[in-house]
Amino acid sequence: MELIKRRILLESGTDRNYDSQTYGQVTATSFYVNVMLTQNIDDMGMFTDIIYLPKLSGQTTPVDYSLLIDKLQSSGITFPFMFGILPQQITPFDIDTRYVGAIKSDFYRIGGIVTGNTESRIEDVKTYKNDEQYIQNFDVESEVYTNFSGGTVDGVSRVTSVNEPMGYVFYADKTDPNIGQETQMDGLFFNDFSGTGVTNIAYRSQGWNETNVSLSAITKEEYLFGIISKPEVKSDVNIDRGVATVFERHLKLSEVRNLEELQRYGKGYFLLRKY
Repeated sequence: MELIKRRILLESGTDRNYDSQTYGQVTATSFYVNVMLTQNIDDMGMFTDIIYLPKLSGQTTPVDYSLLIDKLQSSGITFPFMFGILPQQITPFDIDTRYVGAIKSDFYRIGGIVTGNTESRIEDVKTYKNDEQYIQNFDVESEVYTNFSGGTVDGVSRVTSVNEPMGYVFYADKTDPNIGQETQMDGLFFNDFSGTGVTNIAYRSQGWNETNVSLSAITKEEYLFGIISKPEVKSDVNIDRGVATVFERHLKLSEVRNLEELQRYGKGYFLLRKY
């Protein structure tokens, strides 16, 4: 089992106001930690793709079942189709899902627009100007990348509107006329409503295409059938709280940067003696 350790410094959640009654005490009510959950699962077997062949009208491209028939016969299994007997077609339903003349791309579909609410990402498009932290149409980040369909995108991250709600995008195509709107083709679009603290997100889903769909028959070795196990989820989270450890007093020294802070820490937490 993999062990991942993360240390949270208490300094960011400690009161450092000298005149405060809680000086030197941890006043933070919560800390956020990202915990990645993983799992292991055995493969059911090795699959092999068979090249996609378009169906043509007539008998010019008959389906070759010889490989399947040989496998079934060697196992002592028989089906009517092995002897040329075709199943009866039930009208009006068509049992054949392979359309005549269709190529692989004919089965792909363009995705729609996905919307929802999320956490604000407005800090990621902030500039270094103190008097104008958010500049409309200023490219905070620019990167050329390849999208899911194989096209090249000149992506940018920028603020598209400084009004209410404030709009900004990440990795959107700078040449897209709809940039800064839900209908933009690439990247993520955000709307921040400062009055309510709500952040909307919108993006165009990939849909079904050659990057996430395999249109082909598959074969599998029968001796691998049934080889599978239950997923082994690794989700153990152990939290070592500072107040419950023998190293607490020693760890407090890591929060002190000089002698003056050592004297003031916790309003006399450390006893200093002069010799």
